[in-house]
Amino acid sequence: MRMRINTLLGPAVLAAWVLSGSGARAATPAGLGMAQAAGGQAQSGEAGGKKPAWKNIDEYNAYQTMSKETDPHKKIADAEAIFTKFPNSDFKAIAYVAEVGAYQQLGQSDEAIAAAKKALGADPDNLDALTYLCFAFPFVYNAKAADGAAQLDQTDQYAKHGLEVLGKLQKPAQVSDEQYTTYVKAKRAIFNNAVGFVDLQKKDYADSLTALKAAITDNPTDPLTFSMLGQDYLYSNPPDYDNAIWNLARSVALAQAAGSPNAAALEKFYDQVYTSRHGSNAGESDIVTQAKGSATPPADFKVAPAPKHAATGNAFIDAFYNYEDSLKVGGDTAQQAWTQIKGQPFGGPGLVDSLDKQPDGSCLIHVDITDESKAGAAYDIDLKDSQQGCEDLSKGDPIAFKGTLANFTTTPSFVLTLDNGNIDEQYLQAAEDKKKAAQKPKPKHHATASPSSQG
Repeated sequence: MRMRINTLLGPAVLAAWVLSGSGARAATPAGLGMAQAAGGQAQSGEAGGKKPAWKNIDEYNAYQTMSKETDPHKKIADAEAIFTKFPNSDFKAIAYVAEVGAYQQLGQSDEAIAAAKKALGADPDNLDALTYLCFAFPFVYNAKAADGAAQLDQTDQYAKHGLEVLGKLQKPAQVSDEQYTTYVKAKRAIFNNAVGFVDLQKKDYADSLTALKAAITDNPTDPLTFSMLGQDYLYSNPPDYDNAIWNLARSVALAQAAGSPNAAALEKFYDQVYTSRHGSNAGESDIVTQAKGSATPPADFKVAPAPKHAATGNAFIDAFYNYEDSLKVGGDTAQQAWTQIKGQPFGGPGLVDSLDKQPDGSCLIHVDITDESKAGAAYDIDLKDSQQGCEDLSKGDPIAFKGTLANFTTTPSFVLTLDNGNIDEQYLQAAEDKKKAAQKPKPKHHATASPSSQG
């Protein structure tokens, strides 16, 4: 069975993380960030080797006023006034970065991202802008967007350029070694985290693992990093269940400790993966407790796989369980088993769990067939169906279906994909009738005048 995993991240969560101090604008030691830009260091926006300089005292005072302003609306207004009054300022990137923080304070992530991109237009090496864009991306990325692939490539460039700029950064004399190291580690972790996120979306799990391991070296307390690390291990071929479960458990422990808005979703995902692997949730909370205190599992850490399913006496369900037991072992054994059954017919009774309408008008129907799926937020079958009326089906509708085995996944849980799906017409007709009945307007009841109201 497979659980429907809701999006763990979003603009609202991004705002919460940033404003709670978990975001890209990590504590900046005196002498770095804005002050460094003004001093003409690596992120100053130098052009042709020329150091930036104030044009006059009015320009300097305008920037000072903006930097001291605490009201986000007024700070944005101050920045916009600078762009109008000093269009050729050498320090425009600073004003755009100020807008980033102000917009984020107002919960306007889109505007903050736009301001960060403008900062890079003024200064391609601006570390604050690069850091914010890389931090924000996993929270706002939409894999279904038409330019989704381009977004991934752009963020990969931002992150790798950020690492390059960070590597060339010189420690100001007035900043202590400890302050400087803290500053560099915070930004480096975010850049590596972004690289890992991009590679995970591209299913380049090996490179994602490399980047995310570097990220946790600098920041071993980010729940998102450990969640992605767990997914890398989970989706690798063959899956590394032990490392996957440990890292997912640590993501849960860290999120719970931090009061993260993602804690419940991370815990739900971890529970589903653990139960799918182990066969029950026995012992899963113990691993969360262990993982809270260590970024890496003990050398002998193992999660025992679930025992093979016992026969139920239902030939249809027993066939599904036999497929699951044969394919979840992974490696060459699973591939050999799949070669033998791929393309074979499979079908039986089930309940509609959910449905995704496809751009070509067909339906991807998620079907519950096992008792576990019918009782929980999971499904067992992905049925690709192009019959007219398939879109009328809704959650809980009974169906009888058939199709040919086309694909499978064991992570985060087991699901079979069937091509050439077909549902008995009587069930499609029943779904259509139910839909029409729900849309039919209810008869209006007119109140009868009481005798006392009549003349």
